[in-house]
Amino acid sequence: MNKIFIIVQREYITRVRKKSFLITTLLTPLGFFLLMASSAMIGNYSQGKADVAIVDDSGLFKDVVFPDAEDQSVYFHKVGDKFEHLSGKLSDKEHSAYQAVIHIPANFNINNPTNPMMSGVYMVRPGVAKRQYINERMSDAVSKLRMKMLHIDEETQENMQKKVEVNFTSLSNDKENKQYAEAAGVVGIIMGIAIYISLFFYGTMIMKGVMEEKTNRIVEVLTSSVKPFQLLMGKIIGVGAVGLTQCILWVLLMALIFMVGLPLIGISAGSQASHMPQMKGADIDPDSFAAVIANISQLPLFEMAILFPVYFLGGFLLYGSLFAAVGAAMGEDGDQQSLMVPITIPIIISFGIALNVINNPDSPLGFWGSLIPFTSPVVMSSMLPFRPAWWQIMLSIALLIGGFIFTTYIAARIYRVGILMYGKKIRLKELGMWIFAKA
Repeated sequence: MNKIFIIVQREYITRVRKKSFLITTLLTPLGFFLLMASSAMIGNYSQGKADVAIVDDSGLFKDVVFPDAEDQSVYFHKVGDKFEHLSGKLSDKEHSAYQAVIHIPANFNINNPTNPMMSGVYMVRPGVAKRQYINERMSDAVSKLRMKMLHIDEETQENMQKKVEVNFTSLSNDKENKQYAEAAGVVGIIMGIAIYISLFFYGTMIMKGVMEEKTNRIVEVLTSSVKPFQLLMGKIIGVGAVGLTQCILWVLLMALIFMVGLPLIGISAGSQASHMPQMKGADIDPDSFAAVIANISQLPLFEMAILFPVYFLGGFLLYGSLFAAVGAAMGEDGDQQSLMVPITIPIIISFGIALNVINNPDSPLGFWGSLIPFTSPVVMSSMLPFRPAWWQIMLSIALLIGGFIFTTYIAARIYRVGILMYGKKIRLKELGMWIFAKA
């Protein structure tokens, strides 16, 4: 046990002291912050301003008010000029007051608006969001005219157009409202992605480290004083500790950067939401970001802080042993890539299940995915914000420990032979012989 601890210490200290570790630990949170901040600021300027002229030859819309977009990206102007005259001016960008012209023909039929239908022309492309907003406003205007013909007053019209949204709450937890689900979904997918990427990144690091020691014949010296199993465990635990340390530092640095950085550039949870695009027809919820931030405190943060490292280390130990076995068994890059495929497929599948869990936390797919050891690290991490039952968590952890013991046993049998095997292409049949051979 003391030798394993020495190897863990050596792996941990050596990798933590590397410049690459320090650079990625510092720059990753900063890069994430710059991405979020730039997206928010770009949102303020990316819409642009579009003045849209409405030529109403039918006279039906003379009393209809066309509301401008709340984000000041679309302005409507009812004009008395001829459609041909205004559309001809659009090509002169410097002198044209409008970027688009909508024509409502004289024989426009509000009961059958597609015959004849409204037409429009533009010089500066309005984009998908603006087109959708314009179409929504013109459809609203037609609807109001239809209701007016039925002698429905304006107040009743407004009430008829109001949307209804069901406010769901959980029987087991009254805090789980719509905003809670959004916050849980965002945090859950971030945690799932963190483990998903870490399994690939640090698993490959273990594999390359084993292959490097094998190629340089360093392992021959090491095995003279420690057993291959001790070397395997020390390397897996050491690199896993490095990964966990980096993830914890990322969380702390991101929290610090966002707390300090957002106010400096004039963005807060509420202000960022207000600066986001608010095109009513674009299916964008401007309050979603603020809702996520406001409801994060309602999540089971204490349980998540305890269980996330458990699933991180459990998943890493399970897959780290397999990656180490690949590095020990294969000496050529082609062999390495081919043997990595059956290891990486379960990781990819687990991420697909995690995406399903965000939309349906109580689905049978999520339940079984949270129990199977090869998928539970990613799936259960995504499920933790939704407060799964404790018996499900305990069973999941027990199966994960069992899976780790099983994969470590298999990996150790391969590692003890493969680490000293040089210059020979290993076949799957031989791997099976290594696993079942007597120690």
